[in-house]
Amino acid sequence: MRLRTLLRRCAVLTGLVAAAALATLAGPADARESGTSAKGFLSGIYQAYVGNSTASAKGVTIDSPEAVKRYFSHGLASVILEDGVERKVGTGLVLGSDPFVGRESWDIADLSIDVKDAGPAKAIGTVKFSNFGQPETVTVELLKVGEAWRVSEIKWGPLTLRGLYKTKWQAAAQPQASLDPSRMK
Repeated sequence: MRLRTLLRRCAVLTGLVAAAALATLAGPADARESGTSAKGFLSGIYQAYVGNSTASAKGVTIDSPEAVKRYFSHGLASVILEDGVERKVGTGLVLGSDPFVGRESWDIADLSIDVKDAGPAKAIGTVKFSNFGQPETVTVELLKVGEAWRVSEIKWGPLTLRGLYKTKWQAAAQPQASLDPSRMK
């Protein structure tokens, strides 16, 4: 009976070692996502923007549904992907610029990131930098999804990423006065 118990324990231990080995081989992207702090997640994004966009600072590439889901919460990713269905290949997102800096081009220096907890699975990041010598601040709302952080909103001054999509939808939903018989007098 003791031999049987010992064999079971060895089998369980072997399974745990195999699972740990597979987790280690999962790849660097998976390792960056799980267990990263909110500040680490934001730093990983914004470090890609330090410098000039026409030179080495290419920013974050969001050119596939997987990339969108890698950075954005489910709700915001759905909005972004819905926009992608309507646009032609090769055109930008609705805002026509990079969502993380709110510009088409940048020359970022003096990057500073501060993150404050806003609840058990929420955080607010304040990202400050100079862009072409002018100070700018971007506020990023984050949600924790499992062990990974995702962006749920981005604010550049009075503008928000969700607000830009909402404005687009409202403009598309507005009937044209000349074609709407109920508005004709």
